[in-house]
Amino acid sequence: MLRFFVLVLLCLAPMTAWSFGGAGCGSGACVDCHSLTTDEAMKLLPPGAEQITSVQLAEVGGLWEVKGRAKGQMFTAYIDFSKKYLIAGRILRLRDGVDLSRSVDVAELSSEGAFLIGDAQAAVKIFVFTDVKCHFCQKMHPELYQVVEQNPQIAFYVKLLPLMSDKQTVNKIVCSGSNKVLDDAMVGKIPTAPDLDCPAVDESAAFAKRWNIRSTPTLVLPDGKVLPGGRNAADLLKVLKEYMPLDK
Repeated sequence: MLRFFVLVLLCLAPMTAWSFGGAGCGSGACVDCHSLTTDEAMKLLPPGAEQITSVQLAEVGGLWEVKGRAKGQMFTAYIDFSKKYLIAGRILRLRDGVDLSRSVDVAELSSEGAFLIGDAQAAVKIFVFTDVKCHFCQKMHPELYQVVEQNPQIAFYVKLLPLMSDKQTVNKIVCSGSNKVLDDAMVGKIPTAPDLDCPAVDESAAFAKRWNIRSTPTLVLPDGKVLPGGRNAADLLKVLKEYMPLDK
């Protein structure tokens, strides 16, 4: 029996050396062997895609990240190196829950109508789409204050998105411009001010539709990556650690 196993190992040895030694995947940059142009990506996508805005190597190995627009909405899809498979679902990074398949252009984000928690001069700015009627939003809201207290280099810009709340209620809160009004609304104390029309609410809703933000709470990180769902202060600090400026 021992002689049999030795024979098997000797037969496999040349194969192993050939498979993992010399040239091949892993011996250089992926782009040395693989490429995908925007024109190729457009042809591989199903009907409905209007424009490809970028094609780049995905964080997930063996995939191209393809961003574009379809029916007025932005999308992120993935095409494998063989160009035979398209992945259009969500891809979550296990270590922190960041949704790699959803990212936004942070240059399009405006602080207009947002409630600032923290210092406007903070190095790390996070946008939070929230809803005062959302249980998970209510639970996370005080955690944002704890994060800022523990790390003043972080600031949150909270934007209300009327998914569960009625628009008039959201208009009243946003038009108030008061953090106290927002804090009170998060614990069920809805303002009784007259009905108001606040354009910033429509702008936030339009942005969310364009970038497929369909749930609350949703955080937009400094690099445009999306973090869906509620988090406590400790978890948020862990996620945001990589965005902290390096000490000089």
